[in-house]
Amino acid sequence: MTTSLCSITSFAHTDDLNQATLSLDNNERYQLIVTVDFIHLLQEHLDISGDDNNVLLALNQQSFFEQKKLLENLETVLSQQSSLFFSNKTNNIEQQQNMTFQGLQLQQLKRILAQPEKLTDYKVELHATGDIPENSGEVAVSFAPLLGNIVLKVVRPEQTLISSGELSQSFQINQSNAWHSNSVNIPNNISLTMDYIYQGFVHILPRGLDHILFVLALLLFARKRSSLIWQISAFTLAHTITLALGIYGFVTISSTIVEPLIALSIVYVGLENIYRANQRTNSQARLPIIFAFGLLHGLGFASVLSEVGLPASQYLTSLISFNVGVELGQLTVIALAFICLYPFRKKVWYQTKLVFALNIAIALIATYWLIERLI
Repeated sequence: MTTSLCSITSFAHTDDLNQATLSLDNNERYQLIVTVDFIHLLQEHLDISGDDNNVLLALNQQSFFEQKKLLENLETVLSQQSSLFFSNKTNNIEQQQNMTFQGLQLQQLKRILAQPEKLTDYKVELHATGDIPENSGEVAVSFAPLLGNIVLKVVRPEQTLISSGELSQSFQINQSNAWHSNSVNIPNNISLTMDYIYQGFVHILPRGLDHILFVLALLLFARKRSSLIWQISAFTLAHTITLALGIYGFVTISSTIVEPLIALSIVYVGLENIYRANQRTNSQARLPIIFAFGLLHGLGFASVLSEVGLPASQYLTSLISFNVGVELGQLTVIALAFICLYPFRKKVWYQTKLVFALNIAIALIATYWLIERLI
């Protein structure tokens, strides 16, 4: 079915329209990304009158736990009130499938609340992925009324306006086209791999400040290159294990437990660095605790990857690619830190003042996160 852009031009306030992109992946998976204004969405959900300042004030009065529950509740409401309608091309049976939206990150909300005047907008992306039913011929979309009017772009690309709370037109799902040929799938697979490597990398740089501080603490503790390699290897092996177990559903622990424990792990390594600063300790004796902390961080990575979603046809490839991106991010952190610290390594005050001060800063920042995530 062909859609037209002509219907959009009659609306006066197109700047107020939210944007959505529906991708239909090889007739196996769909991915829906909706770009919305974070603060306006919360304003509608909480039914707060006035401007953005009123919303920011109300949010600042909530505790960490209340803000987290608010975002979880909002994601639930949006998921329950948004649906995809698939029609079976052989027997004309229509199947409704509720979407499961994710993407409302507490860290992003915290950044907005901390420095609202430095942000030009409060855009956030909601993600929903799922399986396309077998023999589906068409798909239509209905969004939660909270999301308002939406301009939907389909992969061909096509786009149409969906009025608030209304059902969209139907779109053809092409079951037999040239995209299934191996000559096209090869570049598609390469593109998919690069996408997930990128997702893993940006989760470390610049988004994963807690993981950055943990890796920096390992670097500051290591007096020799070999000890750093052992520690990073133990951390990498551990988080790779729980990343895979978490994604495949073998291990599921609530983020309300994992996030404070990740902060606690950073506090520990920062304080241990200070305590053992003047001791000649075998660094390999520290490996079991680093391995244990790596298991925690892996669960954090799994949570992020679950929100991004994995295509069924390239599940293992995407998982490995994401982990490669994480490792590249960690190595980049180590390389940048080494370059910055190298000119001072021969100074007599390097260990007693600079490294000591950095460990103090790491421990204090992580302590703040720990308290914030427990409240």
